[in-house]
Amino acid sequence: MFFIGISSYYHDSSVALIDLEGNLVDFKKEEWLSRVKGDKSFPRLALQELIRAYNLSEKNVSSITFYEKPVRAWITVLKHSVKTNPITNDLTRNYFKNAWKSSMRFQMDVSKYINIKKIPILYSDHHLSHTLSTLFYYNNFPYVSVVVDGYGDKYCTSIHHVKSNREIINLWNSEYPNSLGLFYSAITDFLGFSVNEGEYKMMGLASFGKPKFYEDLKKTIKFEKKQLITDTKYYDYVRRTDRSFSNSLIELLKTEPRQPDISLEIGKKNFEVYADIAASAQKVLEELLFSIFQYAHELTKEKNFLFSGGVAMNSAAVSKCSKLKFIDELNIPPSPGDSGAAIGASYYGFLNEMNKSQNNFVSKNNIKDYFFPGKSNANESFFELVFDKIANEKESLYETSKLIAGNEIVATCYGNIETGPRALGHRSLICNAHNSELIKKLSTQVKKRNLFRPTAPVILREYAEKYFYLEKSLMNCYWHMASTAVPKQDNTKDIKGVIHVDNSSRIQICDETQLLGKILNNLRKFNIYLIANTSFNISSDPMVYDKEDAFLAVERMNIKYLLTENGLYRKK
Repeated sequence: MFFIGISSYYHDSSVALIDLEGNLVDFKKEEWLSRVKGDKSFPRLALQELIRAYNLSEKNVSSITFYEKPVRAWITVLKHSVKTNPITNDLTRNYFKNAWKSSMRFQMDVSKYINIKKIPILYSDHHLSHTLSTLFYYNNFPYVSVVVDGYGDKYCTSIHHVKSNREIINLWNSEYPNSLGLFYSAITDFLGFSVNEGEYKMMGLASFGKPKFYEDLKKTIKFEKKQLITDTKYYDYVRRTDRSFSNSLIELLKTEPRQPDISLEIGKKNFEVYADIAASAQKVLEELLFSIFQYAHELTKEKNFLFSGGVAMNSAAVSKCSKLKFIDELNIPPSPGDSGAAIGASYYGFLNEMNKSQNNFVSKNNIKDYFFPGKSNANESFFELVFDKIANEKESLYETSKLIAGNEIVATCYGNIETGPRALGHRSLICNAHNSELIKKLSTQVKKRNLFRPTAPVILREYAEKYFYLEKSLMNCYWHMASTAVPKQDNTKDIKGVIHVDNSSRIQICDETQLLGKILNNLRKFNIYLIANTSFNISSDPMVYDKEDAFLAVERMNIKYLLTENGLYRKK
């Protein structure tokens, strides 16, 4: 029997599938198949692929769970919209429309692809879905789960005490519109980046600035009397759809918002002021997270933390939070945002069924080596018309290592795909991290992205402490780039390309059993100990999914080599 979880209609739609033992067996984002970045539509392609792969039907599906309670979400946002908008306002009408889409339409959409007459349709609390998503790899009970995002259902922040996989107690919530995630997204919008996608860019930009606007932004959102409070006069996400910030914020910052079509380059006009705004917002975010984490500790006395929701993808903030004296261990799920909430939704159905038998379970999945549950396939022989196969499966990893030592950039589409948003080697662009000019080429000519966005270093566990100061509390996070680390300057003279301007690196630690670990093990012969790693995509596209995507992407990009599990290819 299987349990299906689905996230859709807002951003990053996805489907998760777990088995009767509670193990995640597959996970797919709709964007991988549709090739629409952040695709929010019902994940029909992802669901269809899972149905085909596992012969899913009413005979072997125990439940299908939606990742939130849409009616409650609709009522919450509508209530606040009506306070400031007439009932005929476009935004208000849009909430009525969305309520129908995500409640009645969900069952209608599912029924197009699988017979649901005998399958229970369940609805999980949004933040509970985030909390439950941690169960697929983490079973060190008890712990405290902190969820921080834009909003889901009626909540924007929540604290759960996870005592066991069946005893999860909700202790505190911050209600919409008092949202740390929406605050950060509004500033992202102000800086001319796309909401729900450009937050990464803003985090990178923040490192180039100084928090000169901190005192101003601090006035707009605060944590006091155990509540998160947003002054919504500065933010328009309740009143309009075209932007998230108000004229009051423009007046407060005394700065015109950046138009998306105006370039933002280091040293150019207005770069410094926008970087300062980003740095200020980052500081506000971090300090409010400190307060929320402190309160979570006060409520539970726990020292092991699980952090999820979209804000948990802010690796710079994660690193700062890890230093709080009451935290022994800080963990981030591999997919902490809404796509990963589909995993939590599937666990909601699983636990609902398990309550009937009163059995506990321990997931067999592991944070180090289980990032790749999604399947991929394609006919590689077709592409041999435009690619030469220069090494077979047995020789390909060593030959790839030689290419990297020779300062070539290699794309990887190797086996299964990463669960989370960050490429961990199976859908990556990799090169020698000891060559800063090559890394610059990787960012500007191959990825075609802003230079202020950092590139990650990958290193074997045995060498990591030679190059970086590691936080004991973050050891699980380093396996999947969920946090940053500070480099040891004595050993980093030749790896400046993977050290950000704020003297941090979003490192990926691996061992010799993992793909990049095997390549790094070979590279020791060439005195190379770090690989530069970034996702295999052009900046406006999702990560490549299957071999067809990969071969076509190499054709479009300024690179020549592609590594697959079947061999190493070179563009003719």
